[in-house]
Order: sequence, then C-alpha cells, then structure tokens
Amino acid sequence: MLSDLLLSFRQLQKSRGFAIVAILTLAVGIGSVTTIFSTLRALVLEPFDYPEADRMVQVWSGDYWPLSPADYLDLHEQMDSFERFGVYNPQSFNVGAENALAVQGAVSTAGVLESFGIRPREGRWLVETDELEGAEPVAVISYGLWQGYFGAREGMVGSTIRLNGGNATVVGIMPESFEFAGPWIRTEDCKVWLPMRIPEDQRDMRDGHWLCGVARLKEGVSVEAADAEVKGIGVRLSELYPNSNFSKKFLVRSLHFEMTRDVGEQVWLLFAAVGLVLLVACSNVASMLLSRGAQRQGEYAVRVALGATKGNLFRLALAESLVLALAGAALGLALAYGGNEVMKAISPVSVARKAAMVLDGPVIGFALAATVVTAFLAGLPPVFAVLKTSIATIIRNDARGSVGSRSRNFMLRGLVIGQVALAFVLANGAALFSASYYELLKENELLTTDEVLTAKVSLQGDTYQENEDRVRIWEEIKERLAALPGVRFAGITSKLPLEGGNNTNGLVNDEVYDASQQRTSIERSSITENYFEAMGLRLLQGRKLQPSDAMTEEGQLGVVVNRAFVEKAWPDKNPLGELIRANQESDPWYRATVVGVVEDVKQWGARAEVQPEMYTTPERHWGTRINLVVRAEGSAAGLAQGLREVMAEVNPELALEDVRTLRQVVEDGTAGERTMAGMVNVFMAVALGLVAVGLYGTLSYHILLRTREIGVRKALGAREADVWRLVYRQGAIWVGVGLAIGLGGSYALTKVLESVVYGMDGLSLGNLIGAGAVIVMASVVACWVPARKASRLDPLEALGM
Repeated sequence: MLSDLLLSFRQLQKSRGFAIVAILTLAVGIGSVTTIFSTLRALVLEPFDYPEADRMVQVWSGDYWPLSPADYLDLHEQMDSFERFGVYNPQSFNVGAENALAVQGAVSTAGVLESFGIRPREGRWLVETDELEGAEPVAVISYGLWQGYFGAREGMVGSTIRLNGGNATVVGIMPESFEFAGPWIRTEDCKVWLPMRIPEDQRDMRDGHWLCGVARLKEGVSVEAADAEVKGIGVRLSELYPNSNFSKKFLVRSLHFEMTRDVGEQVWLLFAAVGLVLLVACSNVASMLLSRGAQRQGEYAVRVALGATKGNLFRLALAESLVLALAGAALGLALAYGGNEVMKAISPVSVARKAAMVLDGPVIGFALAATVVTAFLAGLPPVFAVLKTSIATIIRNDARGSVGSRSRNFMLRGLVIGQVALAFVLANGAALFSASYYELLKENELLTTDEVLTAKVSLQGDTYQENEDRVRIWEEIKERLAALPGVRFAGITSKLPLEGGNNTNGLVNDEVYDASQQRTSIERSSITENYFEAMGLRLLQGRKLQPSDAMTEEGQLGVVVNRAFVEKAWPDKNPLGELIRANQESDPWYRATVVGVVEDVKQWGARAEVQPEMYTTPERHWGTRINLVVRAEGSAAGLAQGLREVMAEVNPELALEDVRTLRQVVEDGTAGERTMAGMVNVFMAVALGLVAVGLYGTLSYHILLRTREIGVRKALGAREADVWRLVYRQGAIWVGVGLAIGLGGSYALTKVLESVVYGMDGLSLGNLIGAGAVIVMASVVACWVPARKASRLDPLEALGM
C-alpha cells in the first residue's frame, strides 16, 4: 500500500491543477466539519470540567420552575440521594466605592459551590455558619475579578472589600478554570458568591419560587433514582400542603441536560448542515476522480498488459483518494483554526465556553477520522468504476481512444444529481433559518430602535433595605435623567422586554380559588411615569397610570394591562373597570382594577409567546434591581456618558450595567438565531460553490465524450446556439432531477425542524422557489464555460480530420 501511496503522490504532482482543486475542495469540507465539531464538543458533548460532572444535577419544583424556601428546606432534610445540595439566586452586585463596578454573582447556600467539587485557588468555600443571622459578611470571588478589578493583589483572602455599599471579607478565590454553570446565569462569568440567609419569616414560604437548586449525587446514585426519590417527597408535601404544593411536580435533571438542551439542538443542526457540505465535497472529488480515471484508461491498459490485477487497480485508485484526503486534512486543520476564531467571535456563549473551542487531541482525532471516511467516500465511486470494467474492455476502449464507460457515466450523473439534491436541501434550510430570524425581528419591530437607551442599576445592602429608600432614589434618578439635554422621555421599569421577570397567578371574572386549577399566569412590571412614552408603547384604551393608582394598605390598586391579557380574559367585553385578584383562598393580597390597555411586548425572549401582563406604579413593588429607559431626540447612544454622570452624582457606589440601546437588547435576544442563520447561509454558499464546480467538471467531461457527435452536428449545419441548447439541456436535466430528489429531502427536513425553527409551519412555497432559484443560478453559471467551449469546437478537429 505504501508503494501505491508514493506512486499516487508522484502521479498527482504531474496533474497539479487537478490536485489543487481536489485538495482545496476536501480542505473546505474537512475544515468546516472540524470547526463545528470543536464547537459541538465545547458546548454540548463535554461542556464542563468538573470532577465527575455526570453526578451534577439541577433540582426543580416543576419544569424549569424554581424552588420555594420551604420546599428547599424540606428537600435538604429528606433527600438521601444527594452528597451535596444547595440553592442560589442570581443577583447583580456593586463592587468598589468610587466608580463602582457592576458584576454578575449569586447569593447561595454552602452546598452550591461544594456541589461543583472544585476547591478555591486560595481560601475556602462558603460554609453553613456564614448563613447564620449576625455572621460576618463574607464573599468568595472569581479569579477574573481578582485579576481584573483588584489587580491580582497579594493577600486578597482575609482582606475587606466594598460590596453593595458595605464591607465584606474575602474568604476565597476560585481558580481560573472554574465556570459557574447554571440555567439562570447569563453568558457573563459569575464573579461573586455571597452566603444566603433565609429570614425566619420566609422559611415557611411555599408560594414564592426564586431558588435554583443544584446538587451532587452520591456515588452510584443515578439521575433517575434521585428523580424518583424527589417525586416521592413531592407527593408527600402535596398531601401536607395542598394549597401551595398540589400542582408541584418535583424533578431532578442532569446539569448537562439543563445547560445544553437549548444550544444543543442548534449546534447539532449546524453539525448536520456541515455534514452535508462534506458530502457534497466528497461527491465533487469523486466526480473528478471518475473523470480522471476515464482519461487514464491507457495507463490502466498498460498495467494490465504487464500483469496488474483488479486488486492492484483497486488499491491504486483508493490510494489516490487517500493522498488527496490527507493533503486536504492538513490544509483543512489550518482552515479549522481560523474557523474556530470566527466561531469564538460570533457565538453568544460565555468566555469559558469560547476558550474551550480548541483544536486539541480529540478534535484532531476527529479530523483524522473524518479524513479516512472522506477518502473512502471520495474514492469508492472510481474504485467501483474500475471493478465494474472488465480487463478486455479497458484494453479495447483504449485501442479505440474511448475515455468513457456506461457504469462510469452513470455514476458521474448520479453524483452531480446527488450534489444538486444536497445543495437544495441545504439552501432550503438556510431559507428557513433566515426567514425565522427575520420573523423574530419583525415581531419585535416595536423595540428595534436606536432612539432608546437602557441600563440596569442594582441596589443592595443596608442603605436601600427599605422599599421607601429605593423608591426615593429611583424617583431622583428619573428626574435627573429627564433633565439631560436631548432626552424626550425618561422612565424606570422593574424589567425589560425579552429578559424575563416575575409573575403571579391571578383570578379574573367569576374564577374562585382552587388549588387543583392552574389559573392565569400574569407578568408583573412596576413602572414610573413616562415609561410607556420612553418605550414607544401605544395606549390602546383607557388612561395611563397615575399616583392615585398606587396600592393602598388594603391592597387596592389600579393597573394597565396588555392586549394579550384582554384577549385571554375579556375577549368580548370592555376590560376597563374589570377586577384582577390574587389567586388565594381568602384575603387576596391585591385587588387590581384595570384602568388602561397598551400594546404587547414579549417578555421571556424573542421566541416566547406574549404573556398576559399588568403594569403597576412603583410604590409597593420595587425590587433591588431596576432598568433605566431613556428616549432621545435622535440616536440615544450619545446619552451613555450622561447616564454615568447622573449615577456618579446620585451615589458613586451605584454602578451602571448593560448600557445598551433597545436595538441591541433585541439583537442580544436573537443572537442565537442570527448566528444559526448566518452559519447555515455560509455553508449553503460553500455547497453551491462546490456544486457549481462539480457540474462544470461533469459537463466538461460529458462534452469530451460527445466531441465527435458535436463535430458531426456542426458539420451538418448546427449553429452555435444549437450547441448551447444541447449543453444547457443536459445540465437542466441533471439539475431538474436533483431538485426533484431535493424536494423530498426538504420535506423531511421540515419535519425535523418543526420543533426547532421558530415560526415554521411545513414547507414554504416561497422558500422552495427561492432555494431552487439559487441552485438554478449557480447551475447556469457552471454550464456557461462548457457550453461556450463546445460551441466553438472546430468540426474538422472534432472529427480528427
């Protein structure tokens, strides 16, 4: 075999043009699939570097529904499957005094960091004594915060830092490689962990759900066994507390599943798309090798005459494809390195996940395996062509000067038709993802503006412990923002669109409390005056909120609701004056009267359905984190410095976070869909280029076979236009058959993507026409050169006269 490889290498050196095109084709395919495999491995297959990561689980009181304090305490006491168990709540923290820095962090119990199993670089984890009332304020910080904000200061453990306007002692620094993975943690690295102290008046709370549970299973305990145990406890709790726990379905899921269930689908689809590109590349090179094999029949005849067997020809043909694949893999790895850098730049994932996108041993091993598979896929058609041709036929064809055979020509046509079909499927997929992305942008068109600037501010610590103190400073900030030059409207809200929030169950119309019935889930936003104007939300009915709508001591208040609420609760009557009550058995904590209706905005992401929402005045509903919303006369980006100056004047220990225009909020909320659509379009373009090359090569070979026929036609009076039609008719037949086959593949693709691609409802005629048009245009270009060459054939030369 080694001698065959060396011989193939020398032969390819004599056909450098052919070799370069084939190597580049395979390099594109191998490089693309290696790049996406590196991404797949970093984000889906091996996303965590925790000790025995398969023992890490998330604990919920329902599907993606957090735990209540009382439920956590019950599970902590009764669960036997957990080695470590804790809960956390993500929060934003202000670090430092002057020019404070806003960082993402979590308030957590001791079991959280212990569950991850990675010891601090210095110091210790949080411990249970840190959670006791009156304990000294302590914090564990990340390596990145220690390096970046504190300049890798020596003796950091044991020192005091300013945190949320107070002092806290640093008791630990996590190592550089540690990534805090949790469903509620956004792509930013978690940088601070503070001990959670559940107040005595909340330890019996079962209706409030705000704790994300994480645990490490005991050795030998499966996720299924832990899930069965937690469900058993859930049943007992529902019997003990029917009013609060009746509908709770406790469950345990692996951390791997929770962290990859959304991104995993998209990355697997990208991997499948790039797999199609690799198939097209293999088919392309197989066509080139088939044509080359036909032109080397004279060489084969000589080898047979000298005693070569079919086995010798088999090894020679396969060796040639292997040499090309190895050269393509070498160049493909270089392309994959650049592809990895591109994926790091465009992927909306954490810094740690981007750092894991590398060409390490497993990825290079995958590339080598892909190379071997590629060599066989590209080499098998020409090998079969050799095996299907008898020795006598080889010698006879060579004597006649023939360069073709029926089996070889059949395979060439099949390969080019297959390329067209695969490219059509990929083009239709690109159209689906692009249409889905633009549909998301269209549905959020109201928010897609550069005239509105947003920012987050977090109030933590003793200074703002009382709600009255928070309301006072929010009002001060709003007034200062409204006075900035160039500001039309300034408002404050407890949550921005697309970023989730908080909700409650409500009773409307004649509904009565029933623990067994799931009542309307209502999103709740607290807003200040002029918020609707700042956001550009149009009032549809009634009036805006007024100070008189603030909640009274008896729980009476006025609210504005969105269109979705009206369509769900009062589709056939005027909603103004209707009553919304808390879903409680007696003495509801609020009774809200509808005073106005506004347009819808999505709350839980760009893909989510709009939920019923009610807007309230801020007096009784402010939390510790709010969002500033400022509408400018023109572009709002220039107001960022003004916002920072306002915060420095109000309190320099308050930091601005996520300063973005509303357009950037929408873009961030649709980043995954944008990346997916862009990547699939890139792969489609690559596949179309390969199909064009393959169609060009096959038609050129086809014309070579029909040279004498074309010469006769021209000698008998055929015009150049007739020859053009002859070539394009042949190309049209192949492309037409490929599109017909691709139509079936596209139908199968839509069935696979129905649950993944937003807004897709079966095959779209427009998408199919668009995808087909792209294929046809690429094919027209590919046919032009062979047709031009055929039309200019000299009849005498074609007939050998």
